[in-house]
Amino acid sequence: MRRVLLPLAEATARQLAGEDPLVRGSGCVTWHSTYETSGSAAASYSLTDGPSGNGQVLAYVTLSSSESTRDYIGLHCLPFLEGVYYDLVSGAVGGSVTAWVDHVCEDYLETEHLAARVIDAAALAALGGGAG
Repeated sequence: MRRVLLPLAEATARQLAGEDPLVRGSGCVTWHSTYETSGSAAASYSLTDGPSGNGQVLAYVTLSSSESTRDYIGLHCLPFLEGVYYDLVSGAVGGSVTAWVDHVCEDYLETEHLAARVIDAAALAALGGGAG
């Protein structure tokens, strides 16, 4: 698992059109910080898991003229399997997306859930409250 910063200023035209991923593979988006750059018009973009035409929408953001947004989503809350695709729907946007990649969030969450259940069961047994 590794953390990657994906600056929109370094994205190719195909990446900005949602045709190529900002990052390929599985992981989770944890942060996106964007701003409308023209100062005179609204802008909108989407983040998808898979190409923008048929990928699952992870986030859709609309920015007013000169508006900015910073969203911390949290680890494992916005998972993707194919990759993070960015599609500039309208206007002009700058900023970046941060993601943890090279892991499958659902597998991690299931393992964490099972580990918590084992700890809970052991605590109950130690208190003499285990199911009998």
